[in-house]
Amino acid sequence: MGSIARERRGVNAKALFAAGLANAQAAVVKQLAVEVERGLERQLDAVLGRTPYERRKQVASWVEVRGMCQRCKSRQSRRFSRNGHRARCVLTLWGEAVFAVPRVVCECGGSVRLEMDGWLRAYQRIGEDVDARVQRWGALRLSLREMRQELAQLHLTPLALRTLNQRLQQVATPPASQEPLSVPPVVQVDAIWVTQLIATGAYHRDAKGRRRPDKKRIKRPIFIALGVWPETGRAEVLAWRLAAKEDEAEWLAFLSDLEAQGIRGENGLELIIHDGGSGLCAALRTICFGATEQRCLFHKLRNLYRAIRLPDENLTRQEQRRRRKAIFRDFRHIWQAKRLATVLHRYRQVVRRYRTTQPEAVACLRTDFRAAIAYFAVQARHPDWSLFHLRTTSRLERFNRRLRRRTRAASAYHSDAGLLAMLAHEAQTFNTGLPRP
Repeated sequence: MGSIARERRGVNAKALFAAGLANAQAAVVKQLAVEVERGLERQLDAVLGRTPYERRKQVASWVEVRGMCQRCKSRQSRRFSRNGHRARCVLTLWGEAVFAVPRVVCECGGSVRLEMDGWLRAYQRIGEDVDARVQRWGALRLSLREMRQELAQLHLTPLALRTLNQRLQQVATPPASQEPLSVPPVVQVDAIWVTQLIATGAYHRDAKGRRRPDKKRIKRPIFIALGVWPETGRAEVLAWRLAAKEDEAEWLAFLSDLEAQGIRGENGLELIIHDGGSGLCAALRTICFGATEQRCLFHKLRNLYRAIRLPDENLTRQEQRRRRKAIFRDFRHIWQAKRLATVLHRYRQVVRRYRTTQPEAVACLRTDFRAAIAYFAVQARHPDWSLFHLRTTSRLERFNRRLRRRTRAASAYHSDAGLLAMLAHEAQTFNTGLPRP
């Protein structure tokens, strides 16, 4: 009985599809290299002011190009000529594109460095599309190993974890914007503490006999300034700084950077809201922003609640909480008034009532009380501004909540670069109004 030949029994569609996809991908990479080479040649014609085989003497001596000879430092176009090509390999999301980059030589024999509108940077080996994809994965909270697994699904050669980490941390130092400075009317300033690992200088041997440095956990503050525009409700992270401790010197350096950016009263700054820390207050007395200082009302009320002392009686925890809240209600009632005269009247009543039974709470109330009601002066100048933007650092606390979620998930950071990269990602997401992934 006859049988069907093996080559006619069936068609392996999966293998054909894979082969066709590989051929199409190779054709795309080849065409990409061709288009890039054409673009570089057109750009070189514009830079030199002449096409190939055109005499350079026809170009005037005063014509200068966006390039410079590395030997004689000349920029005259007529002194430069083409000097062949050199191969460059750039890793893109479609694969490795190999193309020829034109070279230019000067009459003196020196090599000419060209500025070709961002076509290729010096020593660039990874394309902008790969960088954008890596930074997007970083915003999605993918680990470095997960990024490498995702890259393995594309037409790319494997990238080392160190390379991925370097590309990801580039966002920690964003380029300076060329847009004109927009000074916010309200600036909220606060610090958040994070955990970091630092080397102690000692070493140990791990289970495989490798020499490893000993590390310890430390707490470091991050100073953050948030700008608020009460007219529209817009909020934007203005600056941040990783400090060693929360003292006057560190705060002074951070506030000096803010002032150097032009954030001053003469440029539109109306109010600075802070939590009343000793180091921050000392720095604010040194640097004059020309704006009103407002003590954060949330921190003020929290300190008042903690300062309330109950008599030593046999009370249950529920009864203690109920009595403490009853006393605290009178203190909180002060700032529920809509007029300054009413606030001052309630303030005097509370002081007279509790100065003997709650001396610590009254002392806390008197401390920085004028700074706690400074928002009335700003509201008198701008009646349409909401009190939500003038009394507390609540907008900044929302941003800090995002940072705490990230730092608790990471437990501890091993380097300043990784910590600043995380902070830059969160600030970029917060400023652009994108939802958290």
